[in-house]
Order: sequence, then C-alpha cells, then structure tokens
Amino acid sequence: MSSQNPSVVLDKALKIPVFSKLAGRRVILASSSPRRKQLFEHVGIRPEIVPSTFAENLPHGDFAGRLGDYPIATAGEKAIEVYERLVRQDDRNPPDLVISADTVVIFPPEKETREGGRYHGEVSEIMEKPVNKDEQTKWLNLMSGRTAEVVTGVTIVYPCVEAPGYKIESLSNSTIIHFFDNPKEFIDAYVESEEGLDRAGGFAIQDQAGLLIEKIEGNYDNTVGFPSAPFWHWMSDLASRGVFDEAWSE
Repeated sequence: MSSQNPSVVLDKALKIPVFSKLAGRRVILASSSPRRKQLFEHVGIRPEIVPSTFAENLPHGDFAGRLGDYPIATAGEKAIEVYERLVRQDDRNPPDLVISADTVVIFPPEKETREGGRYHGEVSEIMEKPVNKDEQTKWLNLMSGRTAEVVTGVTIVYPCVEAPGYKIESLSNSTIIHFFDNPKEFIDAYVESEEGLDRAGGFAIQDQAGLLIEKIEGNYDNTVGFPSAPFWHWMSDLASRGVFDEAWSE
C-alpha cells in the first residue's frame, strides 16, 4: 500500500470486506471505456484509468470451437501490458491490482451451432466493433429475430514475489440477447444514428438499441461491457480464500 494513492473506495461503497481490502491500494482499470468506468463508480469504486496499448489483434481462427476464450485472452494481454508498463515507469509504486476486460458478441451462439443445436451447420463468428455502417447493417439484419451471445472476459493482475512478479486470474461472463424481428426501417434508423459503431456487435443495449432487443438472459451490465455484480462476487470469493493476502499484506 502506498500513502500517495488516493482511496479507490468512495464513501457510498458498501461496507463489505473486499472493498475494505482495496482502500488505499493502487487499483488500475486498463480501459478507456466510459461505460466501464461508470459501472465501477456505481458501486463506489473509482480506479485509476490507464488504457492498454495492446493491439487487440489475436487471430479469431485460433479460438475456433471456443470463441468465448477470445475475450479472456485479450483481456489478459491488456492487463499484463498495463501492469508491466506501470512497474517499468515506477517500481516504487507498482499497481496492487490491474483490472482489464474485453467484450465481444458471438453470433450465432456456439451452443446453437454445435451438433444438436438449432443452427447446427452454421458457423459462429466473433463480432467486435463494425468497421463501417455497411458491416453494422449486415450484422443487425443477421441477428434480427434471433439470439446473440455477449461474452466479457475479465482478467486481474496483482503482484507476487515469484517470477515474473505477478499473478493472473480470469473470469468469463455470458449473456444471451434475444432480438426482435426488426423491420428494415428500425435497423436503418439505428445505423444512421451512428450510435453503435464503437460497440461490440454494432449495438448499445443501454441506449437506442434497446428498441431492437426483446429480452436478455443473464447479467445486464455484461451487455454494457462489464459484469459488475458477478465480478465483485468473484473478487469477494478470491479475497475470502486468501488469494490476495501476500500481495496486500502491508
């Protein structure tokens, strides 16, 4: 713990053990996403924002048959890049915790394209951010009347004495989105709004894309970009099992 670090825990945060452990720690969110920052602040945590410079260019083909592992791998690369960079910049004030996330849309969901699934024979694909409006329109038309899977991989990195000087833990969260059978005018109007061009799958459920979506199965915040409640329950479990005792002993 370093006295130069302002408390990451805000006054409104619940008085739970995992938040108490974070008080005074240097906690980094390796993301420039304002939505992720907002989800942290909703629960009373205000981490330091240090976006990763990792290119996020892992080959999708390396994850065929297990596409849900792609965002976990990407989140891991982002978290490690930020942790190692900050240690190089100031090894007297290393991070106590780096949190990174990556969110993708998988369409169709892999369970539906496997043998026995309703779309067996189709190929599931990863949808990140569309490159342009044409691709966004194509995706939204493909998903219309069907389901897509939003998967967020979350990785944490924290210090340890053994080489390479840090440990890694990862979490994956999945939410199924059911789209209305959307008429052309809905999709065209949404694309023209330019809202979803910077979002995985080309849509933002918390904004105007809510008009395109009938229901979801799973954690809502995950569809926004970070599964807040599942993450903090997971962190609480790790803390109760002593996972951070060595790293946060001071």
